[in-house]
Amino acid sequence: MALTQATNLVAFPRADLRSALGAAMKRHRLPEALAQALVREAAYFPEVSVDAALSLALARRMVPAPIDYEKARGILLVGPGGAGKSAVAAKILHAATLVGRRTTFSRADGGLALFRTGTNPPDLLTVMEADGFNPLNARAASAFSALGDIEGVETIGVVSALNDAEDVSDIVCAFRFRRVIVTHMDRTRRLGAALAACMSGAQLAHVAYSPRPEDALEMLEPGTLAAQMLDVSAH
Repeated sequence: MALTQATNLVAFPRADLRSALGAAMKRHRLPEALAQALVREAAYFPEVSVDAALSLALARRMVPAPIDYEKARGILLVGPGGAGKSAVAAKILHAATLVGRRTTFSRADGGLALFRTGTNPPDLLTVMEADGFNPLNARAASAFSALGDIEGVETIGVVSALNDAEDVSDIVCAFRFRRVIVTHMDRTRRLGAALAACMSGAQLAHVAYSPRPEDALEMLEPGTLAAQMLDVSAH
């Protein structure tokens, strides 16, 4: 009996949860498969409020992976044109300087050449920006795929919260990003792209609410995200 009840609960979430979350997913334009999965997973928590259930469901899928400014050696930022890679690079350089790191900025080709030859100083953090690409160009993924396969260099995807969520999911999957940074969080009321970015196989490093270097990259907590998604007044 208990098993049957649990199965029915997952298949048919309680009415208040299904209604509230369904409306929120639609407002934020989440990909259909992701929206349905989050509603199902939130139903595993029947004894809590709707926002708490959504927060718990998000926490099961979101993997925070902030940049370690003290240990990072090479960071290669890859993303579509207009995603905000230059602003993210400036923020990383500023934050690393604040913890006492020597830093430098480079275009991808020049910076990667130093790592390939082993001539990049081990105590220097090099932030590199790859050329932007057209997200509709499937060949771009193969062109960039090998750039980060160099010792000491990590590729981090940069995507914009202004983009279509399905497109963001496709980009993260195609480039097989391990970590992503979501920009332009201050310029959108819809969180579908941000959710798709960190739930398509990549860990979420940071989000950016401002282009100014002194405004630090931030973490996105499941509870905060759930509250923003369910806040009807923001739409």
